[in-house]
Amino acid sequence: MAMFFSGAACASAPTAGPLGEGTVVHPGITFVDTTFPPRHATVHLEQPGYVALLLVAPGHSATLLFPADSNTPNQFPAGNHQIGYQIPGLMTETDSMRRERAPRGRDTSRLSTRARTSRTGTLGPLPPMTPTFLLVVTSPQPLNHRRIIEKTAGVSIPLIETEALNAVGKAIKSTIANEPRDWAGYYRLIELRPPR
Repeated sequence: MAMFFSGAACASAPTAGPLGEGTVVHPGITFVDTTFPPRHATVHLEQPGYVALLLVAPGHSATLLFPADSNTPNQFPAGNHQIGYQIPGLMTETDSMRRERAPRGRDTSRLSTRARTSRTGTLGPLPPMTPTFLLVVTSPQPLNHRRIIEKTAGVSIPLIETEALNAVGKAIKSTIANEPRDWAGYYRLIELRPPR
């Protein structure tokens, strides 16, 4: 069961930084578009590799954004690459959107978690104070769409930001088929909703 972020928890991670273990050179997220929610990011790779991009909400969820499906190629040469993605709509839903969608006269507070679960396992919407991070993970070995979803869907994500990001990175590492399971990552804090 996922834990939910409370406003009392304090930020523990910088807004961006590297993660990983092994010999893989850290990738970077050099640009995230300024739409709400964002729709693409530029990822820099120092060496060729397979890439996965996730949205990590500490205390809530990890959602695979790229590759979008098992047919999307995710092997890239070294250099800059613009990666498009779509944040699941339920994650950015506002209170007014929920009120408009709710059937009149019916109590929607007891809707089952199953009814609010996306195909990637993400519960939505995110509590307003939840920090959200883009996390790019790269490896010289294939990063498989189906295996990443299996390892991240429905898993309890730690509340502390650095622990959450490392836990997701290690979950991705566990999907790599052969030793050494080298991987490297980079995270960047993003805003899903316009500032109030």
